[in-house]
Amino acid sequence: MRTFIPILFLLFLCNNLLAQNPDTVFLSNTHVVIGEIQSMEYGVLTIETEYSEDDFTIDWEEVIGVNSSSEFIIMLRNKYRLKASLSMDAINPDYMIISSIEGARMFAQFKDIVYLKSSEDRFWDKLSFDIDGGYSFTRASNTTQFSVNGKANYTDTHFFINTYSSVIYNKVSEDTTTISTSRNNYGFTAQFFLKGSWFIIGNNDILQSEQQNLRLRTTGQIGLGKMLIRNNKVFVGVATGLASNTERFYNTDDKDQSYESLLQANINAYGYKDLRFSAQAQVYPSITVKKRIRANYTATLKYDLPLDFYIGLNTTLNYDNQPTEDATNFDFVFQSNVGWSF
Repeated sequence: MRTFIPILFLLFLCNNLLAQNPDTVFLSNTHVVIGEIQSMEYGVLTIETEYSEDDFTIDWEEVIGVNSSSEFIIMLRNKYRLKASLSMDAINPDYMIISSIEGARMFAQFKDIVYLKSSEDRFWDKLSFDIDGGYSFTRASNTTQFSVNGKANYTDTHFFINTYSSVIYNKVSEDTTTISTSRNNYGFTAQFFLKGSWFIIGNNDILQSEQQNLRLRTTGQIGLGKMLIRNNKVFVGVATGLASNTERFYNTDDKDQSYESLLQANINAYGYKDLRFSAQAQVYPSITVKKRIRANYTATLKYDLPLDFYIGLNTTLNYDNQPTEDATNFDFVFQSNVGWSF
């Protein structure tokens, strides 16, 4: 009995170590990091370890080897997107063996792997959130501005969903008169990935802007897109499609319905450490309203801080060459804010 207990303990210990099945990352400076790989995006690998309270972040260019039996959502430079595990090729160390859950195996160099994300079956493990806000008060003009922005992403092997919201409130008080304006923007975007670099987009955008006299504008979109560039420094994509536009204005109870074509371009750049830039331009030549053209442009610059905080600058521009009565052609917003990603 005395001999049986230590053996049982050893079996339990070995089984526990195997169950943990840690990931191993080999670096160019001969260091080895053991833990659980969370993701690799923006050219930075994030790994959780038992010997540090904070996750390690490692430049992907410094990684020379990875061994892991965990499943990841993997995006490759040559347009593949799949769920698979990673291991080193013992014969050619410059290549990784990518073992798909469907049974297929392929080889890829490190520079060809542009995105990794831990792929758990749990719903919450596929979600990520950003939230930021800003506040300013000018005593001389008694002006107050308040803004909140939020974003939630859901990532799976074959599709990606992004929901977003932006609330801006301005108030100017002078003597007994108070003037307040607001601008609210909500919506979601979905991308369904096809073979190669093609994808289908679907989007629904809701905008309320007193600057453009818009009580409510709802724009539904559907289209086909293609990734032109995808590597560890930048993503560039374009899309085209159709849009349905419904508008209500403050100066009338009428509802305007029109149909438009869509031209869209996106860029996400992260070539500098801790600095990220993204921009999107959309042009809507109207199909049913003669000579009308609308355009939307958004740009975001973020600098990462410790503990998942960041500081950022946001710019939004809406243009309409045929605005409603008492409205301007342009609606421009510039924000500086502090946020948190989780």
